Amino acid sequence: MSTELPRKLRLPLAALACSVIVACSDSSDRNNTPVDPPVDPPEPEYTYETDIIWTEYGIPHVVADDWGSGGYGVGYSYANENFCTLMREYVRANGESARYLGDEGNLNDDLVYKLYNDDETIDRIFGTLSDDLQAAMEGYAAGVNRYLSETGVDNLAEGEEGCRGADWVREVDYRDVVRLAHKAILRGSSGPLADFSTAVTPPQGMAAVAPMAPAEQAELFAGLDKATVTAALGVPEGWEIGSNAYGIGADASQTESGILFGNPHFPWQGNLRFFMFHLTIADEYDVMGAALGGLPAPVIGFNENVAWSHTVSTGDRFTFFELSLNPDNPMEYQYDGEMREITSRSVTAIDGSGAEVDYTFYFSHYGPIVDLGSVSPLLAGWPNAAGTLLTYRDANLENLRGFDQWVQMGKAENMGEFTDALRSIGIPWVNTIAADRDGNAFYGDISVVPNVSVAQYGSCIRGTLQALLTDFGFTTLEGSDSSCEWGNDPDTPEGVFGYDSLPKLETREYGANANDSYWLSNPRQLLTGFSPVIGDENIEQSMRTRHTFSLAEARLAGGDNHGADPLFNIDNVRAISYQADNYVAQLMQSDLADVCDETADWAMYSANPAAMTEACTILRNWDGAHRLDSVGGHIFWEFWQRARDIENLWSVPFDVTMPVTTPAVLNLDPVVVDAVRVALGGGVDALLDAGIALDAPWGEVQFDEKNGERIGIHGGSSRMMFSVITSDLIDGEGYSNITHGNSYIQAITWDETECPDAYAILTYSQSTDPASDHYADATRLYSEGGWIDMPFCDTARDEQEIGRETIAE
Repeated sequence: MSTELPRKLRLPLAALACSVIVACSDSSDRNNTPVDPPVDPPEPEYTYETDIIWTEYGIPHVVADDWGSGGYGVGYSYANENFCTLMREYVRANGESARYLGDEGNLNDDLVYKLYNDDETIDRIFGTLSDDLQAAMEGYAAGVNRYLSETGVDNLAEGEEGCRGADWVREVDYRDVVRLAHKAILRGSSGPLADFSTAVTPPQGMAAVAPMAPAEQAELFAGLDKATVTAALGVPEGWEIGSNAYGIGADASQTESGILFGNPHFPWQGNLRFFMFHLTIADEYDVMGAALGGLPAPVIGFNENVAWSHTVSTGDRFTFFELSLNPDNPMEYQYDGEMREITSRSVTAIDGSGAEVDYTFYFSHYGPIVDLGSVSPLLAGWPNAAGTLLTYRDANLENLRGFDQWVQMGKAENMGEFTDALRSIGIPWVNTIAADRDGNAFYGDISVVPNVSVAQYGSCIRGTLQALLTDFGFTTLEGSDSSCEWGNDPDTPEGVFGYDSLPKLETREYGANANDSYWLSNPRQLLTGFSPVIGDENIEQSMRTRHTFSLAEARLAGGDNHGADPLFNIDNVRAISYQADNYVAQLMQSDLADVCDETADWAMYSANPAAMTEACTILRNWDGAHRLDSVGGHIFWEFWQRARDIENLWSVPFDVTMPVTTPAVLNLDPVVVDAVRVALGGGVDALLDAGIALDAPWGEVQFDEKNGERIGIHGGSSRMMFSVITSDLIDGEGYSNITHGNSYIQAITWDETECPDAYAILTYSQSTDPASDHYADATRLYSEGGWIDMPFCDTARDEQEIGRETIAE
């Protein structure tokens, strides 16, 4: 922190100096005319005035009397550590990435945000927000601008996420803040569909469209490959996010209070990094937690009585509709026996050369027309091979309700008030998991989901293309029939499911989620009967979900290594997070070591057969974890990447009545065993080719490098375990490119005092500026297995204080 005079003292001293100067001037009056004694100048009036108390690890505590000043303090605090990261996202949200960001830019994305984030749309969205949130967003922009004015473009951060001297750095306003928020909301819908909505070429002329018979469609699409379609339409590279969370009630707690554990798995770079802060607005709001960059209030956190976290949900945020075109006019489509016109709107973006690029979007009444030609040539063209068009409707378009909803969640004093705050249905793409002081726990997929009923799944998915895309995971409805429009629930925004129609679990035991569907939120209370658009039921769960519940069930029984006493407490829930056990290894490590040892000749499975004996010994002796001192985890991970899709890998198949414990037991059929040997040999070859020692401890193999310091990072792939770190293997280094995983981790409970018993860690630290004191400090703490004792109450805050300032304008 700066050692200069605190800002809160500068203005009073300046005013005093001014009054002294005035007094001296008056006293020198030549005529000795009596003058009135000097009068203290009136207190200056500010639009924004905020106290910021910084505590250990760079956590700002923003204290203000109004929401505008609160936003001002949060914006200023975030910019102090992450201005350049934030400014890059403003550039992207404004549709200017190709113009300014070089290889980081994306012209298709720019065109989409020119469409959806234009001034008129942003002002309309802004007008839907509460007065408090409007003030907070205006204040946030002012706080960011204050930092830029104080620092100057030529003194901004350097490094990979720096922007020193960049020509795209500028002052911002409320529209930039709203644009960024809207872009974040669309990351599960219009954002990832950008390449398809910008690939549309309308027909030239009015050629007739010949309809295709159902049998012809079936034959035509028979070879459409699910893996290809889901890979092309699924989550884009770098957008893999998820989370784990437990909401633990009094019946699963060693105390009478609830416990909340939350662990989002988000990117370690860019604007989707979390930032920890504490925001207090007069007597009406007091929440400590974290938010993604650019947001003026915590979206994950806790107050005096309630704590919550989020996990990315399986619910859809859009659906496709298939349109039947007018046989005589391909610019019209059929709807309820009549023809509707396809409309258009043009936008202009600027590419990397500075040239203007014009693009015209085309729309049905549902939303944009898309061309999926990059998925399959059969889906290209106007019309496609089936003689139809695909369009989509986005449930999150212009939805910023969630931000007011998060504020109301933060004001809740108990679980009843908290769940009431969820009823406005604004949270865009995440589940909510919560616990309170009174021992209540909650899980719910209370998010924005298209209102497509179970009955509509039976009546509105017609024909081969709709059935195929729906089966591949992309709900596609008949677009010519009004009965296939999304439904409406009472007291709910148009077109989405209401609170009472969404899956939820209110419990005194526990609820959990690790990004599989709502179905398994507690093994004894499965949730069923909901629309497939929200998620699948009765299906095999991911290894991470199984590990999440396996850990919980063992703790309930006291059957783990965290003490003989059953149930959870604030210490053992934190210890579970750091133990970094590999769940897949628990299922097969011994059998795999046997297969390894029993292989007489590795020459047909590995280019390094002489190294396989060492690899087998390491695998057998490995502790089955990815802690810093674990030896062998990298061998298992390289094996598992190649083995996890082996057909018939498990001898005990999935059993819907035992979703936590099945499938299980390595299948020792000779065909499977041969494939296992191929996978293991290939994994060892990959490590040796990359120059990685087979006996290196995990903390030397997986690390985050900051300012030349290698910081060992525990945890591993979400495909194997609860504690998630996603990292790429770099030749000569190891898993040194950590892209995403454990981020803002929090554990909260309550005792007889007013102050929550709260702990947290931000794995990658608060700052993206290599010159900051908070660029690596929390990362070191995380590497050491430590926690920040979160100073929610004033006494604890003041004990951890490292700086204080008052800012005003």
